Amino acid sequence: MSERAKNTAAPRKGIVLTGAAVIVLVLAAIAWFVWPRPSGSIVLKTGSPQHLVTIAIDSPRIGSTAIDITVTDRTGATKDHAAVRIQANQPLMGQAGQSIAAMATGPGHFHAASVPLMMTGPWELRLSIDEHDSVDELVVPIWVGG
Repeated sequence: MSERAKNTAAPRKGIVLTGAAVIVLVLAAIAWFVWPRPSGSIVLKTGSPQHLVTIAIDSPRIGSTAIDITVTDRTGATKDHAAVRIQANQPLMGQAGQSIAAMATGPGHFHAASVPLMMTGPWELRLSIDEHDSVDELVVPIWVGG
């Protein structure tokens, strides 16, 4: 091999190795972002002029999930005699689930054992808080993953 061929082969080898390293790093980054992760619960907080609401969603993934709801008035006092209903709607597809009564589990605490989220994408949780003298309606956006 001539001296000139040796001098040009070394830089090409370095470029190839650098390019391969970049490709490996890009593939590793893509794998990191798309690799399935165990779904964890999420907690959302919202409110209205009458209520402060905390929503804990067991698993924001396709399928049925449990949802816990805490309702207080604006001062933080629990709502002992309220009735809470929840409905999951998928607005892009015009899909609306059944309204589900959340069972009271303690003062101001409610539990819906099985709320269906049947496809990925944006959803709305529609909450209805009925205190017998007034009804408060709230809409909470969520994202459902695969």
